[in-house]
Amino acid sequence: MTALRFTLLTSLLTTVALTLPRPCLAGERGERIARVVADCDRRADEFQRMFRHALEHSGYRGTLRQVDLDRHADALSHSMERVREAWNRERDAGRTRRFVEEAINVSREINRVMNDNRFYPELHHQWSVVREELNHLAEAFDLPRLRWD
Repeated sequence: MTALRFTLLTSLLTTVALTLPRPCLAGERGERIARVVADCDRRADEFQRMFRHALEHSGYRGTLRQVDLDRHADALSHSMERVREAWNRERDAGRTRRFVEEAINVSREINRVMNDNRFYPELHHQWSVVREELNHLAEAFDLPRLRWD
């Protein structure tokens, strides 16, 4: 009888131990997300500066469309700042997710403009990097990725 209790207790403890989340993996995931958030925020700011410069030297210069596109670039930069602040404050994917979703939604119009226009190669490269970072965030927060077309 004692051997049966011991076996049952051991089985139960093993099952519980195997089903508990591994804090090490959760910490690694959190650190990976923190790196992606920081990189994406920094790159979005760099892109914003480069995009503004490109618009000033394009056919959009002086148009309402330029103002609109500037606003989209500002919104992306501000959205990524909110993502970074929310993640650094809470480290909670559920609470940060809405800010990531907002950043991805704001970037869709920029993505369309970048795909439809020929700006200088460095700007397209920078957008590709930002888009890839946004897609890493989308994956981490279970959101739809930005399409390349």
